[in-house]
Amino acid sequence: MTRGAKPLAAIKEAKKFAEKMGYRVQENTENPGIGYDFMAFKPGNAFLVKVRQTRYTIDPEAMYEDLLPDVLREIRELPFPAWMPRELWLRTQHERTWRRLRIYDSTIAEIGWWGPDGYYNKYAP
Repeated sequence: MTRGAKPLAAIKEAKKFAEKMGYRVQENTENPGIGYDFMAFKPGNAFLVKVRQTRYTIDPEAMYEDLLPDVLREIRELPFPAWMPRELWLRTQHERTWRRLRIYDSTIAEIGWWGPDGYYNKYAP
């Protein structure tokens, strides 16, 4: 389990962000102990989302595996089929940009641009 309380304000903003990209959102209210905050879906695409906010700026050279090991382990251990995509939406308190990280069994992919959603991450390499 991750440290601290759920970032409720950040989750609310993340849901609005998903809706702006055309997704419908289903909040995880039935099983809050399961480590995701909501599911985002639209025709042809669906994924689970965990939202986290950090206090400090993220070093561009930082490895996410070192920065958030417990959160990543929790996402990877979600009781869903392996084919169900999982994302971590991350930002610092002082950034207004969401970093969308696609979480796989052995790696993490930071989404820099995704045309169908009109998404752009200025921090992605």
